[in-house]
Amino acid sequence: MRSHAIGKETELPRATASTISSAWMPGKLSAASSASLDLMRAVAACAVMFGHLRTLFFVDFQHLASKSWPFEVLYFLTGFGHQAVMVFFVLSGFLISTSVIRNHILGEWSWREYAINRATRLYVVLIPGLLLGLLWDTLGSRLSAANGLYSHALLDLGYAVPLQNLTIANFFGNLFFLQTILCHTFGSNGPLWSLSNEFWYYVLFPVALGAGLAWASRRYPTALLLTGLAIGVCFFMGFALLAGFLIWLAGCTLVLFFSRTRLRSQTGIILIFWFSVSLLGAALFAARRSWLAATASDLAVGLAFAFFLFAVLQMNAGENSRLYPAVAHKFAGFSYSLYILHFPFLLFLRARLVPPDRWQPTAAHLLQVAMVAAICLVYAWSISLFTEAKTSAARKWVRHIFA
Repeated sequence: MRSHAIGKETELPRATASTISSAWMPGKLSAASSASLDLMRAVAACAVMFGHLRTLFFVDFQHLASKSWPFEVLYFLTGFGHQAVMVFFVLSGFLISTSVIRNHILGEWSWREYAINRATRLYVVLIPGLLLGLLWDTLGSRLSAANGLYSHALLDLGYAVPLQNLTIANFFGNLFFLQTILCHTFGSNGPLWSLSNEFWYYVLFPVALGAGLAWASRRYPTALLLTGLAIGVCFFMGFALLAGFLIWLAGCTLVLFFSRTRLRSQTGIILIFWFSVSLLGAALFAARRSWLAATASDLAVGLAFAFFLFAVLQMNAGENSRLYPAVAHKFAGFSYSLYILHFPFLLFLRARLVPPDRWQPTAAHLLQVAMVAAICLVYAWSISLFTEAKTSAARKWVRHIFA
């Protein structure tokens, strides 16, 4: 339900709605397609977690006592954490731009509603995540001070020192999505870097779209204001975040392309699907082998995944299954929580369970790490029941507060 205040806010967008042709209305996703998106979110979050799990607990590949092919496969498959974040960017661009474009076409766009929806989605997990990260980092640094994990840079995980980053300034900087721009990520929680990207993409896209619509409808004061704001956001973000925005826009481009292109031939869909799988596989393989510069590699993975996602949406896989949507939705329901919560918790367990030198991947150690992974998944799922699962309730509460 929409209040009268929201209705007043949408009068201006209604006047500009005709500048976007209804032919560009984002297509509605079937239950099976939505399930596929959910499954991808869940797999991407698990890829990030398993990558950190392997790096924290096991020695580097070059230090393996036995470099047999099963270990080569294990290390290769658990090395796509960064690329999984590119998957998140494309999915985010697809889902957010779908909502923004649809609301503009319907004349229902509201900055207030958009801000509430995006803020509650981010903060309902981020605030508990920052507090729990503070808890685990504080406990870990006090109980395991001797091993130096918290007072030195973590091997193969960048140059950040957890204790040096465990400051009030970084806490509030991360709270306002300034990490990697004006401050470091908070404590040991390096994965928080991508939330800064997401937040500023949420800001930049509707501002830039609004500027374009204002120019198209000849509302020049509004156009100049929004254009200046968009340029200011770009300068504030810097090159690194803008490069990621191109990947995010690949999801937006997919929305427009998917809205106008539906393949009818089953043979054509299958051919495009396998071509997209090959293309994505090549991009991922090139990324793991460092054949391209970092930015070029990220762009290649993002674009290849966007094409793969287009093929998956055309296939509508699992449309006759009731189990597939249910399982995918269940795992995706705590994927954001898993991403935000896992690292400080895993580092604490690493500090308590593993000596200063990381393990060799023996059968016993693999079993122990599998148990740690299961515990981490249960931990993230349990917290999500009180955070991520309450996003709708949080939105209702915020709407009431700002009514």
